[in-house]
Amino acid sequence: MLKKLNNMQIKERLTKAFVMVASILAAVSVVGLVTMILLSNSYADALTNYGFAQGDVGKAMANLADTRSALRGAIGYEEQAAIDKMVQQHEEYKKDFEQEFANIERTMVTAENKKIYAELKEELKAYWTLEQQILDLGATEDQEKCIEAQEIAMNELAPMYESAYSKLSEIMDIKVDKGNELSSMLSVVCILLSIVIAVVIIFTIFLSFRIGIGIANSISIPLNHLKDRLETFSKGDLGSPFPDVDTKDEVADMVTVAREMAETLNFIIADEEHILSEMAEANYAVVSQDGSRYTGDFENLLLSLKELKKQMVATIQSIEEASSQVSAGSTNLADASQSLAEGATEQAGAVEEMQATIMSITENVQTAADRARESYEQAQRYSDEADRSRGEMDTMVSAMERISDASQKIENIISEIEDIASQTNLLSLNASIEAARAGEAGRGFAVVADQIRQLAEQSSKAAVETRELIEGTIQEISEGNKAAERAAASIETVVDGIEKIAESSKHVSSIAADQAVAMKQAEEGVNQISEVVQSNSATAQESSATSEELSAQAICLDELIGKFILPKE
Repeated sequence: MLKKLNNMQIKERLTKAFVMVASILAAVSVVGLVTMILLSNSYADALTNYGFAQGDVGKAMANLADTRSALRGAIGYEEQAAIDKMVQQHEEYKKDFEQEFANIERTMVTAENKKIYAELKEELKAYWTLEQQILDLGATEDQEKCIEAQEIAMNELAPMYESAYSKLSEIMDIKVDKGNELSSMLSVVCILLSIVIAVVIIFTIFLSFRIGIGIANSISIPLNHLKDRLETFSKGDLGSPFPDVDTKDEVADMVTVAREMAETLNFIIADEEHILSEMAEANYAVVSQDGSRYTGDFENLLLSLKELKKQMVATIQSIEEASSQVSAGSTNLADASQSLAEGATEQAGAVEEMQATIMSITENVQTAADRARESYEQAQRYSDEADRSRGEMDTMVSAMERISDASQKIENIISEIEDIASQTNLLSLNASIEAARAGEAGRGFAVVADQIRQLAEQSSKAAVETRELIEGTIQEISEGNKAAERAAASIETVVDGIEKIAESSKHVSSIAADQAVAMKQAEEGVNQISEVVQSNSATAQESSATSEELSAQAICLDELIGKFILPKE
């Protein structure tokens, strides 16, 4: 029975169990009610047929005895009034007896009672006939008739009375015996019925307890097992099996759903682990083994993972493109830095030559100044050597021409320095743009590019200042040439007077001193240009080394990016 109940749903199982117990209790109640009704009917019949009947029989026996007593009085009294009174009482007693006798006929339920009652009924007919004859004979004041009536009553009626009375006694005894038997039987039946009802109630309670315990165990035990398994499940144990349930109810459905949930979670976790492990191994072309099993909120998880993979692929592709651009830019920057370094080296050589030339010019100017001063001092004393001084002036003119030529070369070199500074500034601008494209990786290179730009600006500024100094020097040299020409003219026209020569020599000495100061300033400017060119050369070499390092890093980045397997679009 419990096995059949276990194959039902919990609601149906409980309903069946409650209906079963209620049916048993209802059946017990119906049986008890029917039995009580039967017992009540039996008890009523016992009271009617035996208890009350005994009273009716007793009343009939008393009325029969009273009729005999009234008969004796009627035939025994001497006064007519007493006789009439006894006759009247006799009739009343007889009427009551007949009524009681008729009543006990309905209680004659046994065959024995019915037989005795029938026999008594026939005897009473003769008895009442004889008694009426005795009344008719003896209910008078005639003593002889009374005595005759008394003899008839004593000899003939008395045996009939005894027989009728004994039969009534037999009926009474039968009623008493049968009543006692029925009472005993009813008592036994009541006891047995009480025992049966108690047994049925105890059995019903036991059965209800057994069914209740069975149903409770069939529900609570699988639920406890399922609860324990769900506790381990909530702690990450997805591989252990779920408990087996023998029933086919909601608990079994819960276990089935939980088992399916565990299978789904196992698949999703394993699938996510597979995807993430492949992505960790740089394989971004991996896809889900069965995307249709991602339903409900799990679909958002798969979509988020796809979006993550998409963003990572886009990021890696962007890094790959930036790496290519950085690699190309670093190559170009390395080439430009190398060209800048070579140009700076050439500039350094040119500046060294220009520095040597300027030092030579300075020495020549200083010599010219000394000689002009000596000429000024000795003009008066060495007028006779004017012709020789003219030769020296020719030499000075030639030196001035060489100084002019050297200054022109310096101006050309400065123009080249300005061009190099402009190219360096343009190169630093390009480097800054490429560093900005590279983002965080090009921040250090941006600093180098900014330093190159500053050096280019300083070089350009120094070149401008040098050009201004050279132009001033050329102008001074031009004026010196003019003065030399005038000195030559003065020497040639020495006849014009020593004073003119002296003044011209003084003027030349002053100009030569100014030229010496200007050439000193030009030498200082050239020294600055030399330092700037050397700094540019060092910076260019550093830029070249940085570009090569950046190119190497770009190659490493390309190699790292090359390890990633990206999906084909």
